[in-house]
Amino acid sequence: MRMTLAQRPVRTTWLLLLSCVAATQVSAACAADWKVHEVQPQLQTTALTDEDADADADDPAFYVDAVDVDKSLVVAAVKNGGVRVYAFDGSLVQTILPIEDSRINNVDIIYDFDLGDGSSADLVLAADRGLDIIRVYRIDTSAKEPLTEITASDAARAFPKRHSTDGLTEEDNPVDDQATVYGLTAWHDKKLGKAWVVGTQRHQPVVGVFSLEAREGGTVRAVFDHSFSVPTEHKGQDLWQESEEDPLADFSPQFEGLVIDRVTGTIYAGQEDVGIWTVPVSGGTPLLAYETRGSETSPFFNPDSVITRDVEGLSIYYASTGTRYLLASSQGSAHGEAPVVADPPFDDSFAVFRIGDPLELLGAFRVIATGDIDAVQESDGDDVISVALPGFPNGVFVTQDGYAGDLNGLDGETDSTNFKFVDWAAIANSFDPPLEITPSEWNPRD
Repeated sequence: MRMTLAQRPVRTTWLLLLSCVAATQVSAACAADWKVHEVQPQLQTTALTDEDADADADDPAFYVDAVDVDKSLVVAAVKNGGVRVYAFDGSLVQTILPIEDSRINNVDIIYDFDLGDGSSADLVLAADRGLDIIRVYRIDTSAKEPLTEITASDAARAFPKRHSTDGLTEEDNPVDDQATVYGLTAWHDKKLGKAWVVGTQRHQPVVGVFSLEAREGGTVRAVFDHSFSVPTEHKGQDLWQESEEDPLADFSPQFEGLVIDRVTGTIYAGQEDVGIWTVPVSGGTPLLAYETRGSETSPFFNPDSVITRDVEGLSIYYASTGTRYLLASSQGSAHGEAPVVADPPFDDSFAVFRIGDPLELLGAFRVIATGDIDAVQESDGDDVISVALPGFPNGVFVTQDGYAGDLNGLDGETDSTNFKFVDWAAIANSFDPPLEITPSEWNPRD
């Protein structure tokens, strides 16, 4: 959703004046005076426009090299532009252009996957929204171009079927309708020897869970294991309801943002208009852990929430002490389309929760402008890591910026996107009390 800068209400304070957080399973019932902390980015990647093979930055993922940390990478989905690989100074390392009709929407990393021939490899998994395939790339940082695709030739479509709008039947799902694999996350459960990939289905209230399978010739495919779905009505609101005239009355049942807690094997899945659901990766009943704010004109309206529609990227910070923080992009605002309704100060921010049973809301932050680096609006995807990496001795947070350069008054006419990098210490120390900073001991390969 987009809106013009002139249409956005002036922000006079960053305090979230909430009386009580009644958002489902979140602890600390009252949340008066939550502050949206302001943090500055350290660097950014070059902006992408339609002149860059129609690339549109979306979702980043960190890769930590096992031998030489200086060779670590950020792998990013850029939709019609395929995949971009960056170094930690923001420079471009590799461009992988897509095949015809391919559209890479989300990416994630798996370490030490057994290829079945006695060797193992680190992998990038990618949701190809255009062709409804989960693509697989092998990582070799000793090569000039570190990513090589090894998707098996017999890889099947992720979602050949879709639910009917009444939810009673399944029907064929033509790939051209784009009810295809959308959001994506991955996790290698080394204790059970299982590599999981989780993908959402665009336009649908469905999340699919797949396992990775090694094939002949060093190729890999994702094989459907099970799925879960949630109701398409929430608190009296029909999530199939659409409106081109009124964004407050425009809803969707789809999920996108995903992350798996590597400690518990819990999937956190962001249903864009409703909130964050949890479910075990091995299967179970999904539970709504935190609601969005809903809509003032809808029967689903939750003024105690700090996440406005829509919730987007999800990521987890793993401290070496065992503390884990869930970060959620509160994208919200509607630049460039009219009529529009913004929801400041909740839009263009990131909510932070301490992971436990239940989640504990700690506050929120936003990435503001500094020097020649502009602020972040409408973040689609993000990632965070506690490990010290080149140029970021305290760990790092990276986020997509939906309006790189803040062009044309944010009117939506010029598509320009990129990624911003933020020192984790800048985020952690903006909170009171500060969040943990533990740049050693935790190993993303464990």
